Amino acid sequence: MVKLAEETLVAVGRMTVAATDLEHVLSRIGAGDADADEIFARAGAPLVAARAAARSAGPAFREEYANLVEGAATQLAVGQAALRAVWRGGRTDAALFDEITVRLLRCRDALHERILVPTEG
Repeated sequence: MVKLAEETLVAVGRMTVAATDLEHVLSRIGAGDADADEIFARAGAPLVAARAAARSAGPAFREEYANLVEGAATQLAVGQAALRAVWRGGRTDAALFDEITVRLLRCRDALHERILVPTEG
């Protein structure tokens, strides 16, 4: 059993909430006419739905859309890998999980700003 310092547990909690928030945004992006909450409730479905939505985006926006979604996918995978690595003797310092949290939140913000609330211009 791995025993983590309280500071690390708190950082893992922040990372988990950031990852979940990012998945919530992905489910909203991927929902289209479907129920975003239903997509959000199924493990892995938010990313699958957002990828499908990116593929069907208009040509002028498709590449940026896909890049943003794939960036989110990468950061979600990084967070999961870092957490799983703890049980294989990986880093257990809070700073690692806080760094990942920052990247997850940047992805969330970029998706929200560029896709959910497109700017004019």
